[in-house]
Amino acid sequence: MRIRAYSLILLSMLASALLGAQPEAAPETEESRVQKVFRDYKQALMTGDGDAAAALVDEGTLDYFQGVQRLALSGSREEVSARSFIDRLLVVTMRNELEREVLESLELDDLLHHAIEAGWIGKASISRLGIGEVSIDGDEASGVALTGGQVPSPEDGDPLRYSFVREDGEWKFRFSSLVESLNHLITQFTAQLGTNEDDLIFTLVQAISGKQVLPEIWDVDSDPPSPEDP
Repeated sequence: MRIRAYSLILLSMLASALLGAQPEAAPETEESRVQKVFRDYKQALMTGDGDAAAALVDEGTLDYFQGVQRLALSGSREEVSARSFIDRLLVVTMRNELEREVLESLELDDLLHHAIEAGWIGKASISRLGIGEVSIDGDEASGVALTGGQVPSPEDGDPLRYSFVREDGEWKFRFSSLVESLNHLITQFTAQLGTNEDDLIFTLVQAISGKQVLPEIWDVDSDPPSPEDP
């Protein structure tokens, strides 16, 4: 019994020594704080947490959504067609999901919250995105955009980067840089599959809203289909 007791004491001391020998967590740096902002923002998008996501983006994000809101309300078919994939996706989503009067009345904060909580930016695309090495220049920062853990290879040879800005002492994510990354990802995806981008937009919007998307959605005065439509 005494030997067993000694053995238990010895094992306990050994366990304590091993636990105490574990390396301390690396100290937080400005670079790691920037990376955390991106990871937290991605998590908020994935879970549809509008409050958390809105708190992590810069003021320019509201400007971006204001521009898309105006485009959804008054942009002609030609104007919308000339915009990027994500811009077109958001315009079609707004027109298909929201009555014109509702879209006109939504404040930007409310529109941003609704976009995130309704999953207007596809989770499947977001889940593949990550951030690599971060560079900081004063109150500006950028991080290498990763796709599936890899650095994409744009035609010009320069890797895509996410942008951040320090506002009131806190790092904020520039949503416009996520739009650029997603546009690049979608362009590669549709090119590989030979898929038409507008067809993909209709498929995504219908999957998100559960409402049929008709070609007339490109026209300014188009009305969303009634809820009973397939």
